[in-house]
Parts: sequence; structure tokens; C-alpha cells
Amino acid sequence: MTEIEITADLVRALLQEQHPDLAGLAVREVAGGWGNQMWRLGDDLAVRMQRMDPTPELQLKERRWLPVLAPRLPLPVPTPVRF
Repeated sequence: MTEIEITADLVRALLQEQHPDLAGLAVREVAGGWGNQMWRLGDDLAVRMQRMDPTPELQLKERRWLPVLAPRLPLPVPTPVRF
């Protein structure tokens, strides 16, 4: 699989294009991750971007099931707030 390079500039550009109301928040890279790259967005949000697989199926499945499963799990699970 080819890894997609994700930079802070790319994250900011995508936010400006898709969610301009969030584009002014601070963006900080989070270390770790394998198939996804995480970025903190301000104090309360995160940006999670796929870097190994260009197809959307896995993230679509997660978007569907995380909100359903999160309230049933014994630990906090972040759920998507925007796509």
C-alpha cells in the first residue's frame, strides 16, 4: 500500500475548503497511528485522515457504527462530528 503524506498545510487547506468555520483553530500533529493520521484541532476536536488506503469504505463503516456502539461501551469512544 502507498502511504499518503498528510501535512499540517494539507489539513489547514482541507479545513478552509470544507469547514471554513474551523480553519482558524490550532492544528497539532498527534504521534502514532498506522492507517490513519490524527491531528488535534483546537482544544476539543481532532482530524483523522486515512493515509494508507485511498478508498472510503473503512471510514464509512466507522461513521455508521461508532455512534451506535459508543454509548454501549464501558469506556469513552470519540464519535464523528463532521465529515
